[in-house]
Amino acid sequence: MSENSKGAGADGSSGEPAGSDGSIGEGAGGPGAGAGVPRAAAAGVPAPRGRRRVTPKDLLARQARAQARAPEPPDPGPAWCEGAETVGAAESALPPDPAEEAVRAAPGPAPASAAAPRAADRTPGRRPDGDRSRPALAHGDRPTSAHPDSDGSAPAQRGDDRSTLAGTHGDRPTPTGPDGDRPAPPFVSGPGPAPRRTTASDPQEGPRPMATASPEPQAHGTRPPAGGTRASAPDPGTAPVPGGAPRPARAPGPARNVPRHKVAVLGAHLGGGMLAAVLARAGIDTVLVDSPHDADVPAGETTVPYTAEVFELLARRYDVPELSALGHFGELPEDVRRTSGVKRSIGFVYARPGSRVRPHQVVQFNVPSEHGESHLYRPDVDAWVHRLAVRHGAKAAPNRPVLTDVTGEAGDFVVELADGSAVGAEFVVDMSGPDAPLLDRLGPEPALRPLRHSSRVLTAHLRGVRPLEQRVDPGAGGTPWTGGTTQVVFPGGWMQLVPFGEDRTGEGALTSVAVSLDAKQWPQRSASPEEDFQHLVRQFPDLAWQFAGASAVRPWASAESWQYAATRTVGDGFVVLDRSAVRCDFTLSRDVTLTAELVHEAAAHLIAAARDGDWSAERFRPLETFQATLIEHGERLLRSALTATGDFRLWNAFCRVWLLHSMFAALSLKRARNDALATGDRPDQWRELGRHRGAGLWFPVYAGFVALFDDTDRLLRQVADQRLAPGAAAERIFGQLRTASFVPPLFGFGDPADRYYNFTPLKRLKVLLWAKRRAPHMVQRVLTPGATVLPSVER
Repeated sequence: MSENSKGAGADGSSGEPAGSDGSIGEGAGGPGAGAGVPRAAAAGVPAPRGRRRVTPKDLLARQARAQARAPEPPDPGPAWCEGAETVGAAESALPPDPAEEAVRAAPGPAPASAAAPRAADRTPGRRPDGDRSRPALAHGDRPTSAHPDSDGSAPAQRGDDRSTLAGTHGDRPTPTGPDGDRPAPPFVSGPGPAPRRTTASDPQEGPRPMATASPEPQAHGTRPPAGGTRASAPDPGTAPVPGGAPRPARAPGPARNVPRHKVAVLGAHLGGGMLAAVLARAGIDTVLVDSPHDADVPAGETTVPYTAEVFELLARRYDVPELSALGHFGELPEDVRRTSGVKRSIGFVYARPGSRVRPHQVVQFNVPSEHGESHLYRPDVDAWVHRLAVRHGAKAAPNRPVLTDVTGEAGDFVVELADGSAVGAEFVVDMSGPDAPLLDRLGPEPALRPLRHSSRVLTAHLRGVRPLEQRVDPGAGGTPWTGGTTQVVFPGGWMQLVPFGEDRTGEGALTSVAVSLDAKQWPQRSASPEEDFQHLVRQFPDLAWQFAGASAVRPWASAESWQYAATRTVGDGFVVLDRSAVRCDFTLSRDVTLTAELVHEAAAHLIAAARDGDWSAERFRPLETFQATLIEHGERLLRSALTATGDFRLWNAFCRVWLLHSMFAALSLKRARNDALATGDRPDQWRELGRHRGAGLWFPVYAGFVALFDDTDRLLRQVADQRLAPGAAAERIFGQLRTASFVPPLFGFGDPADRYYNFTPLKRLKVLLWAKRRAPHMVQRVLTPGATVLPSVER
């Protein structure tokens, strides 16, 4: 943080009355309702008929009644205390010296997971005989340039809100019906590498997931609409956001000559495209199928350093080097860079209804330049990843018709397409969205459940948004808000602003707006999401000025209960993954990060299953557990963030813990990746990845940090239960940040007045000296050669 940014008055809002210990009342009980286990149900049980459709509002009401009836169990964790006792206890349990570390790290018999083959094993592939629908590349299995597209195809035009940002982007013509009774056209494929040797083996086994307590059952198959419950009428020339419309009907006529594949990936968006590219690169016969809502479901658009490291891990482990560009903005193709944007900072601006923003109630973290974090314009990014999957050998139907249904059973699935054709597969990965066809096969209980801690969300793409720095000064230690992601935080919610394009400082720039609101504090005011948004911004003078002349380009969409999770995700011959199984909040880059994490883990299981020929449900239980664990972490993060919005002092403390989480996650994952690569091509090369370590992390990480994250979450639960004053909770978090041995002291994380984080070259060197002399050994390992704090980064 900037050394000259300290000043008085950083406490922000007025304090609440509290006793000397900061408590408001004794308050029996502890954290939220405990987890429950859903009823087991055999795959393939038909959905019950005749039930009344249950709306998201009904679900919320049932959920509230269920929670009111169930008393909360006592807090299982240690009582919070001033200072660093809890974190210190976790630190004292760790080996203090390298000798003990070496003993602990000594390899032993353990299950291995999928490993990327060596470049020497790669051989150029050929296009299938008779497939002339797209010209083959002239240079084997990938273009001569590692990242820019060189196959002659243009990016697909999947959106409608960038008329002044890009030229022609259209590789997906409108689907057409079959030509009479002639056979369906062959699927388009890239040159595709020949099958190659891999060292994949069974991923880490684990217990079956413990699903959190669900509200009373709803009608089977009742799910949140794909694009929101309501959408305003689109402007001419724009694609409407669906309001829960069913999947398109298949054109008349049976499919002919159905091509068969090993794996079908449903959903041609960022997650589906990355997974198809990885599987095809591993030599698995994979087909990538478009789903009806790939282009119009709102999706995450920002990355953080940790997201970049997950992309880098995908590229290194699975030998798809182009994927690293998603975490390094300068390496993306030029057309994607032009419509997206580099993310130089993440800023938090605290606002109160009826008042101007106070100058000392802003916080800004400037992102390390070596990552080149991104604002991803998803229509162009998703189209590029689709082309990348085809280039590595994945199949795709000509004209990209969307799926309409999935029939058949394990080992013999048939994916029906809207143009009357079909494709067969032994195994299906359903990433199509909340109306995923395979959710109906997972049993009689509700396919999806709202999360215990949910919010209502409004989203749109706008033009005419005034730059916030013209109204709210970033301060002497800050940079313009439009240079990065900005969150305007207020009690009970926040508004995330993501500017796109090369010129983002003018009112003509395209800006993505995503609003997340606690429905109890901010109930719906209008049936129109746009009117609801206008009612919100009128209560904040700075926001009212900023959006006075803004107009929607991608229509407004909203959903009362935005976040959801699948009750089960694994069946015989299929798995429900990513946006079919979970929808999380867009804040803090959680959506894109979760997608990358799930693709990385799913790829290891799928490659191992393909090698062994075992597609049973039990084989994928560990993947189900992994996904459930990440969903639970996202729910905790959302709950904590919504609680922290009630007081600037508390938000000021919370966002620093979140930044440390992102920093340490990125550094620790990078160290784990480099350690694995250093072992060579061994069966147990990746055995340390995929095991839950706490705080949503699945790789070796310093235990003291996990304790800090858990205790911050516990504190915020006490504030939510009115058992602790926000000001007292904030001071206790700052106390931990001041005394924890793993927090670099020069950044001032424990100083509420030091509100700017600038990672300068001088500070990099100071952190390196601190790490060598004072940091715990495990922290020292992630802050020394091979870590991101060095001026020269070994990727």
